[in-house]
Amino acid sequence: MNIRMIIISLLLMSFTSISFGQPKAEKLNDVGQHFFTKSFSNIQNQQFKITLSDSWFSEDKAHHFLTSAFLSGVGYYFLYEERQFSNQKSQQGTMIFSLSLGLIKEIRDGFKPQNAFSVKDFVADVLGAVVGIMLVSDL
Repeated sequence: MNIRMIIISLLLMSFTSISFGQPKAEKLNDVGQHFFTKSFSNIQNQQFKITLSDSWFSEDKAHHFLTSAFLSGVGYYFLYEERQFSNQKSQQGTMIFSLSLGLIKEIRDGFKPQNAFSVKDFVADVLGAVVGIMLVSDL
C-alpha cells in the first residue's frame, strides 16, 4: 500500500468520523431496520424541499467535502490497485459511487420534516470527490 494513501486515509478518517454518528444498536439487523424505518416511513406524506439559503462555509459542508474525498480516495485505490481497473475506469466508478451516496443522502434530507435537499451540500460532495481522486490517482 502506498504511504501517501495511508496518510491521506488516516487524515480524512479523523475529520469525517464525527459525520458518521449513528444511534447505537445491539445487532447489525437493528441498524438496517432503524435506517429503513426512520428514513423511509411515511415518505408518501412528506413534501420534498430544496434549499439554496444555507451557507457555503459551514461544518456541514466540511463534512460533505471530507467524506466524499475519503470515499473517492479509498474507492479509487480499491478499484485501481486492488481490482486492477484502468485509471479512467477507476475514476469513473469512484465518482459514480461517491456521488450516488451524496445524492441519496440529499434526497433523503429533502423529505425530512426539519431539513431540505441542499444544492450546496451536493456541490461540496462533488468537489470532495474530485479532490479525493486527484490526491490518489495518476492524472
